[in-house]
Amino acid sequence: MRKILIFLMVLALSASAASQAKKVRYMGNVKDLIVATQKTRGGTYNFLNGSEFAQFGVYENRSKIKNAFKAINRQFQVVGPEIDAEFDKLKKQMRALNKMAFQLEPLTSFKAYSSLVNKMITVAGKVQKNLFGNGTAFEQKASDLMMNKIMRLTEGLGKLRGLGSGIAARGECEDEEIDYMEEYAEEVAEYMGQVIDTMVNLNKNYGSKYPKGLNNQLVSYRNDVNKYVNLAKTKLIGQDNIKLDSNKYFAQGTSLISGAIKFYKMNEKALRE
Repeated sequence: MRKILIFLMVLALSASAASQAKKVRYMGNVKDLIVATQKTRGGTYNFLNGSEFAQFGVYENRSKIKNAFKAINRQFQVVGPEIDAEFDKLKKQMRALNKMAFQLEPLTSFKAYSSLVNKMITVAGKVQKNLFGNGTAFEQKASDLMMNKIMRLTEGLGKLRGLGSGIAARGECEDEEIDYMEEYAEEVAEYMGQVIDTMVNLNKNYGSKYPKGLNNQLVSYRNDVNKYVNLAKTKLIGQDNIKLDSNKYFAQGTSLISGAIKFYKMNEKALRE
């Protein structure tokens, strides 16, 4: 009898671990969808402003978007029909936008993709509540950081990267772009502060779940982001005769987004343990 009880306990623990793994994997697919859409938006804007090289990246990231939607669709049972239906609607909107994106005015295309990303992040917040809203205090805080704060930071950086690289490709900043770029710079600062403050707090209370030297990494990351924002302010916003290499500027922004995803993955690993 005792052996049977132990066996049942092991089965229950294994099922719980598998369920946790499915939740984390689902959020990872949502994250991949958002990041690929951000890259598609930036590459499209860059291409429409004269950078032929950017077109290759657009098609590559469109493929990643398709794969992310497929992965999400295969796991519909993890979150249920309501959220699954929202992703299905986003998939149809994405397909329609991709078909016409190269025929749109650059800023129109950029705004359309930004609208889609915003919807994706809103749904991502619903995913987080669905999967971890009733979890432990750590699970709630870490998953909220991942789906809401970090994704919002990547979006601010993605818009600053995408619009800025298009401006650099064209060689001048149009009046309408000034307000947008200043708004994106403020957005980056706001969400960077939220991400770093939350990570510091989590590291303070759940230090065993995170790598040593995390606070130093956060300080270094903040400095790198501030440099990028300052680069946009001094070399792009409101400038004419811009000499900044658009592809290098785009790559620098991508590196910072990868830095934010690194913090995402730290929490992803912690949730799996």
